[in-house]
Amino acid sequence: MKKIVRFLKYTPILLLFTSFSLNAQVEETKMSLVTKNDGTEYVGVIIKEDAREILLKTEGIGEIFIPKHEIKSIEDLREEDFNRGKYLGQNIFATRYFITTNGLPMKKGDSYALLQIPGAEFQYAIADNFTIGGMTSWLGVPLIGSAKYAINITKNFNFGIGALAGTGSWASWNSYGVLPYGVITVGDHNRNLNVSAGYLQIGIENETFSAPLLSLAGLVRLNDNIALVGDSFIYTKEDLVALIMPGLRFSRTPDRAFQFGLAGLVVNGDVIPVPVPFLYWFIKI
Repeated sequence: MKKIVRFLKYTPILLLFTSFSLNAQVEETKMSLVTKNDGTEYVGVIIKEDAREILLKTEGIGEIFIPKHEIKSIEDLREEDFNRGKYLGQNIFATRYFITTNGLPMKKGDSYALLQIPGAEFQYAIADNFTIGGMTSWLGVPLIGSAKYAINITKNFNFGIGALAGTGSWASWNSYGVLPYGVITVGDHNRNLNVSAGYLQIGIENETFSAPLLSLAGLVRLNDNIALVGDSFIYTKEDLVALIMPGLRFSRTPDRAFQFGLAGLVVNGDVIPVPVPFLYWFIKI
């Protein structure tokens, strides 16, 4: 009986010690993204941290010390930030839906190609948050250039401004098109909702056409390999005309993705199915 009483007497201490041990184990396995002032990123577990430096255990190069004055930020990572154990980074494909783009940033040097049945597109970040690109059909008509600057307000709120400008190329050098736009994006590279608005102006020979355009789009990653993507293009000058595009994006590796989608055209409340599927191939380069 005395042994039982003695055991119960020390039970709170044992429980407290066990709690500290479990918390320590959880902390040891928490993955973090450490970004240095020069843009270098390290992913790993922070083993030790003090006022001068941190000790980071990485999978690639082992344990490294990083001085605190060289660190720009430290971010806790989640399970959805990895695909098959590999850190996805900013997932630059998440900056694009079907037709429209959003306010999520790309880092300097990041680039990707987008291949479709009608043609191809290329996007390159010449600086942090500033992207330029170009697109055309396989016949080289039209030729369109693009530029976008993304502004990070908070972790889950981004704003962007950009423009598309193009010409009819060899088919009609006198034809042109210009589309300045702005975007507001709520969410991150795994889940986001985007609203964009722009004003389109087209000139074909001696005739001109202009119209305000709106778009509502979004992306939700369902698991490591599949994401749900939705996009739209809404014309509002006279009759209400909207192109609605739902689809799925498949990616087994962070540098490749395939996207499949269908579309419907809404004209004054009537829905007209578009019989041609939209097929996209994303390639990080």
